[in-house]
Amino acid sequence: MKREKSILALLAACFLCFLVSACAPQNPAAGTAAQKEVQFMDTTGFDYKLSASLEAGQESVDVLFPAVITLNNIPERMDKWLSKVEKFGGKVEIKADPEPGRGIITEIFSIFIKAFEAAEERLIYAPAKGYNVLISYRAKTGIITKMAFVRKTEAAPGDAAKPAPEAAK
Repeated sequence: MKREKSILALLAACFLCFLVSACAPQNPAAGTAAQKEVQFMDTTGFDYKLSASLEAGQESVDVLFPAVITLNNIPERMDKWLSKVEKFGGKVEIKADPEPGRGIITEIFSIFIKAFEAAEERLIYAPAKGYNVLISYRAKTGIITKMAFVRKTEAAPGDAAKPAPEAAK
């Protein structure tokens, strides 16, 4: 009788473990096709496309903007992605697109945002862990032309602490 209770307790524990693992959150972007370029649209679908594209481990994923977005009005959805890149130890840098007759002006762009509120959000943004972001914009207007998510390369210890060099005219 004692042995039967032990076996039943073991079976109950195994069943409980199975139920708990079946309820664990999964990345909702699973099954979404990876893309080299993702058009920005302020929707959850954009998050899924970018998450799946980064999860695929591509060397670079470009986010293109069909509407005008400036450095001072980055949508909250995009801001979350940039924040996660920084949170995971990546760098978010900005560079001016070259303009005829003008030098390149480089600025450091830092964004801080609140932490995740749900496990699903953590899973959506987790692929950003392996990427840095390079934001390209038009110097005269501040209009963003492209954001490139570029896979991090192994660097010497301490490289992340070095400030980005400023380019002069």
